[in-house]
Amino acid sequence: MNDRIIFATESGTVLAEKACHHLLCEQGKANLNRFPDGELLARIRENVRGADVFIIGSICPPQVERNLVDLLLFTDACRESSARRITLVIPYLGYNRQDRKDKPRVSVGARVVIKTLATSGCHRVLLFDVHSEPTISMFGLFGVLSDHLYASKIAIDYLKGLLTEPFVVASPDKGGGPRAGKYAKILGQSDYVLFTKDRSEPGKVDDDHVKIIGEVQDRDVLFVDDMVDTAGTIEADAKAAREAGAKRILVFATHGLFSGPALDRINQSPIEQVIVTDSVPQDPDRLAMCPKIRILSMDRFLAEAINRLHTEESLSPMIL
Repeated sequence: MNDRIIFATESGTVLAEKACHHLLCEQGKANLNRFPDGELLARIRENVRGADVFIIGSICPPQVERNLVDLLLFTDACRESSARRITLVIPYLGYNRQDRKDKPRVSVGARVVIKTLATSGCHRVLLFDVHSEPTISMFGLFGVLSDHLYASKIAIDYLKGLLTEPFVVASPDKGGGPRAGKYAKILGQSDYVLFTKDRSEPGKVDDDHVKIIGEVQDRDVLFVDDMVDTAGTIEADAKAAREAGAKRILVFATHGLFSGPALDRINQSPIEQVIVTDSVPQDPDRLAMCPKIRILSMDRFLAEAINRLHTEESLSPMIL
């Protein structure tokens, strides 16, 4: 029996196939069957007793709840099959933006999802550029180990080849300042530019109230963020940057959700290119509607992380 076995939910199938190719191994045999009433059943079709199991799957749109249940059922099936260790490899952790009780009588989705995953039978989780890093510590409350990696290692060479001097790194909002500062340092810049704005409701930004802290005139501008969802923020920021005299406007975000009007907004904006990873599977037909999008695969990065965890090596060399 192979001591390391890699399974995937539907949302992680393509990444798992690529990772297994780099690791010179076959993907684990498993089925997820749907009953006539809509219920799902996960079945492991090979012996995993005593094995080091990795389950790859994103909790992402368009079927967020289905993808979460897939992970839970696969985890339970592996636990019931006596796997020695189960690691959930979650390229995109949904619900992580719901990390606080900001209004009366509302749920805290991040806490609910993390608690559910942590009590499903897994021993470790491997996460990538989560929106709210403080929530990761919640896994430890349930005795589950966690590792958090960043996409900067995946993107930095591509970005270096794309940018031309002079350029600035920018954060699209206040919360992303530390991330922008890190990318600026890696790219040899001493500082970053901060954009702030008024948001009337989720996904909607008031274009007239974008403020720029820093200089963008006659410079390429690289916005960095953890995700692009409806693209309302990045569209407004790009327009403000262009009005302030910016030259090329580029965006890098780890996770491309592209919800609702996102693709139309990107097409209509002055953004030259939006770079994302394949942490979230994309519909090729829908993606073809927006030629500005460029996808960088995290397959080699993910494969290396899995191999390091399996062989008990440090993940530190994977962090810039």
